[in-house]
Amino acid sequence: MLSTLRFTARRSLSAIAITTRPLSNAATITSHQTPPVTAAATSVSLPFATPNAPPPMLDIPPAEDPLLQFMANTIMRHGKRKRASRIVSRMLLWVHSLTRAPPLDIVRQAVLLAAPAVRSMSHTQGGKIVSRPIALSEKQRTRYAVKWILKASENRPGQTLEERLAKEIVATLQGTSSVLAEKERAHTFAMVNRGNAGTRV
Repeated sequence: MLSTLRFTARRSLSAIAITTRPLSNAATITSHQTPPVTAAATSVSLPFATPNAPPPMLDIPPAEDPLLQFMANTIMRHGKRKRASRIVSRMLLWVHSLTRAPPLDIVRQAVLLAAPAVRSMSHTQGGKIVSRPIALSEKQRTRYAVKWILKASENRPGQTLEERLAKEIVATLQGTSSVLAEKERAHTFAMVNRGNAGTRV
């Protein structure tokens, strides 16, 4: 009788241990497989959400470039501003077709190469005419460059003004334009008369 009770008690204890062991293992496996969800894990990762990276910069061009606006004002005749703006836009297309490069950068480089640094002003001193060199501001240099390029483009082959103007701009960058010779003459004349400047030139 006692042996039967001992066998039954051992069997019941082993059954309880067997039934409880898988529950503990399952709880351990579940705890290892599914980590606790934190606030950092639920946050959406965006390209600009990192704390160390700077915000993205958007390359938005201006509504109208000052140089193109100045060229349109120089080309404009009888108040026809839209016509002058169309000429400048088509000129940019011609420059792009001739160079396969960003046209605005090409135009800026051509104007920078054609812009003189000084001009000479004649005045009377002691009964004789004296030429005195004067330094130009940035706006004055741009005005001289645009005026010379427009004047030199009249001798270029082409049916329209925008085509001739684009060819003159490309020739200025290539070093074959008469605008560069005009700039060199202005600088040479100012250098010859630098003694009349009154200040060091």
